[in-house]
Amino acid sequence: MYIFLFIVGGIFALGLGADIIVRNSINLANIYKVSGYFIGFTVVALGTSLPELAATIQALNVVESSEIALGNIIGSNIANILLILGFVSVINPIIFSDKKGQKNQTLMVLILTIIATSIFYFLYNNSNTDSMFFGILLIIIFLLFLFVQYRNEILDETIISSNNNSSHILSYIFIIIGLALLYYGSKYFIIGSKQIAIYFNISESIIGLTLVAFGTSLPELATGVVAALRKESNLAVGTILGSNIYNIVGIFALIIFIQPLSITSSSTILLNNIIIMTVITFLFVYKVRFGLKLINILPFHLGRKSGFLFLILYLIYIFYNYKIIN
Repeated sequence: MYIFLFIVGGIFALGLGADIIVRNSINLANIYKVSGYFIGFTVVALGTSLPELAATIQALNVVESSEIALGNIIGSNIANILLILGFVSVINPIIFSDKKGQKNQTLMVLILTIIATSIFYFLYNNSNTDSMFFGILLIIIFLLFLFVQYRNEILDETIISSNNNSSHILSYIFIIIGLALLYYGSKYFIIGSKQIAIYFNISESIIGLTLVAFGTSLPELATGVVAALRKESNLAVGTILGSNIYNIVGIFALIIFIQPLSITSSSTILLNNIIIMTVITFLFVYKVRFGLKLINILPFHLGRKSGFLFLILYLIYIFYNYKIIN
């Protein structure tokens, strides 16, 4: 019973902590007057990616499982595209703006996904290779990406307004409180997930790909739903795209730095899923940029039809991983 209390309590703390961080980060971003999409892509995406980061650190340090850490990133990115964007599109259709930032960032997500997949595939076939080099490479790419994103930022009229008059100091205090909630929430969530894997004799890779990935994607889901209800599609899209990039480049690099990848026989599950992640990302980018004429789905538009399609694909993905353990 205590195992499930750990998981439920961990998820609650993760969601609450991320919400506190996002709210106060937006308050700070509004003070510095940056655009709505840029807020979503950087500040909010970074805030909602903190659960993945915290869960990754706990997976490596507490239970020493790189499989849970990697599975978390892969499963979270798949959930972000299929589950969260699908759910958000069903609530309120998403229309990509004419600004090149939104259109180009979809392509950037695909490119970085292909790079991460190639690195993992190389390490899978060359287990004696020092993975630290690839960690440094990913960090360099990550820093260059942030620099280019900052240089390309164009202030527009869609500045997210905020009625929060909290001072800078108060916002920073709340962010620290949110970080503490993320740390302890991820700690107990990972411990509970590890015990479930042991009790039911389930592969740690599967736990990371499904349960942990879903739990750490809850902040993105909450942010996306709120943004959809408020008809802030720029914020929702920016959050998901930014979160996926942070996961792929920043957190994957951190995993390699903290604990060099140890490729085992069970890593085949991760290899298959990272290929699935790449295929799903490609289909998402293709759909957004070119549409699907056969079923009358327009480019640069995620409507309810696309949303239901994404949700069905996510259920198929979960069923696929369920069949692996049975």
